[in-house]
Amino acid sequence: MAKRFSDALATKVEDFQRPPNLPAGHYTFQVTKHADISEFESRDGVTFDRVTFTCTPVAAQDDVDEDELSQFGDYSKVAVRKQFLIPDGEQDAAGYDNSMFNVRRFLEHCGIKEDVPLGEALADAVMTQFMGELNHRPDKNNPEIVYQEIGRTALAE
Repeated sequence: MAKRFSDALATKVEDFQRPPNLPAGHYTFQVTKHADISEFESRDGVTFDRVTFTCTPVAAQDDVDEDELSQFGDYSKVAVRKQFLIPDGEQDAAGYDNSMFNVRRFLEHCGIKEDVPLGEALADAVMTQFMGELNHRPDKNNPEIVYQEIGRTALAE
């Protein structure tokens, strides 16, 4: 198997397969880069701010299937995202308040102090660790595609 893009140029496109997902379960994660903030529009036309934290698993917990994990191999470079959709507070005040509380709770699970401005807290989250539940979610349009995402979080032990 080719290890560099230029080595793969003679390989048939159909030979490239979707890699397996990490086994579901709880992991200790580390936030690996600054939160990405972008605009997202839902299918029904509602616009949100999307806050995305890119994380990597540091350690698997006891509920992760050891056989599946050993078949997966080195998981320390796998990027998994923790995302928050923040609605416009003028159009959905309750949704905005709920989403912002969820961001606050996540930052607390990263060990961020509550007495700093949000911008500083987002920057301080880089390289922090938290406990997270890795879930698998099938794509609504193509059930053969399964996304891995971080669900509930807690303070790392």
